[in-house]
Amino acid sequence: MMGKDLSHLTSEEIETLMRRYYDGEAVSKLIKEYNISVHASELYKLFPPEVYQNYSCKYCDEFLVINRPSKTTKDFPKYERDLYCPICGHKPFQLHCRCKNCLEEERLLRIEQLEQIQEVYSRARTPVDFSSLSFESKVFLGALCRALLKENLYEIVPYSESEVVLTPTDDLRKKLYSNLIHDQIIAVSPQSPLEAFATDSEDFPNTFYTYKVTYFLNLVFPPNKQDLFTEILNPSYYSADCANEALVLWREIAVAECIEYLQYQLDKVNFEFTPGDKTYKTFEIMLNDFSVSQIYGIIWRAVADASKLYLEKGISKKHAANSVIGACERYAERAKINGWDLTQYNRIKDLPQSELSLFYFNRVLGIGEMGFRVPPIIV
Repeated sequence: MMGKDLSHLTSEEIETLMRRYYDGEAVSKLIKEYNISVHASELYKLFPPEVYQNYSCKYCDEFLVINRPSKTTKDFPKYERDLYCPICGHKPFQLHCRCKNCLEEERLLRIEQLEQIQEVYSRARTPVDFSSLSFESKVFLGALCRALLKENLYEIVPYSESEVVLTPTDDLRKKLYSNLIHDQIIAVSPQSPLEAFATDSEDFPNTFYTYKVTYFLNLVFPPNKQDLFTEILNPSYYSADCANEALVLWREIAVAECIEYLQYQLDKVNFEFTPGDKTYKTFEIMLNDFSVSQIYGIIWRAVADASKLYLEKGISKKHAANSVIGACERYAERAKINGWDLTQYNRIKDLPQSELSLFYFNRVLGIGEMGFRVPPIIV
């Protein structure tokens, strides 16, 4: 009866078989002579692995091995990444070994790290009184709660898990979170997932990913929690006393919406562009005389002209993209000097109004579409 492995052979016979195999003897002849039941192309897979006595498994203290190559690959180089433990299968030179010992080690480490997160982020914090917050912080908090507050009226869903358009630009979203975190209005929840932290950081668990952690509201809650959330989500704190702050925030949101639309139109024609201080300042100045809806039209015209220059005059995409903001500035100046009544463009489906914009203009200022169709003013 033919053997399906080499267990019927002695160690010496196996060594001789391997030598003859790698010396190039016909595999069919060897299979028949040694009474082995295997396809010719599979014979080498039955050979015992090669032992490397310079390496040992940290779990089993066994020498590591490498599987034997086929005769066609016998001269190929061998790599440490192919070494493994013959007992537990541990592969120490692979980035993510999935042997049972490594998986158990990973499980225990995860438990330890979650305990560290619990310990650090469960420490008592001094809650913040909502009434003491700046006008801007109240608006930022209201927009965040409107978009991502959980049903428990206490925790904020991780932004990365949502499909919410929180702000028109990444820069403004970063500012919103940074301000609320810095002033300890929101704090990292100890229930945040491990993946929300930089586990390979020396400062673990103090280094976290802003948009992946869960936050809790670090506020002074009145006996009736609903009263506070009525004021956060349906605010009445806008008054003449904060009119100047309100105007500054209106302008900031309006500039961000202009930047968002500019980037959208440039992306459509495959023009790469990174808005800098000049772009922001240009839109700030334009907003003295024109609304966001009118500036949409100015941007559309400037991008169309730049695209035409690129196609017809052979200028580079970079040159064409860089010409857009200057063209916007010049057109706005001519429109102001000549008193042109510029067309009011509508918002577009691809750029839905952000939660911050909706909350601010509808709930806080109560002016709705004026925020889009009128230059920023004190209301």
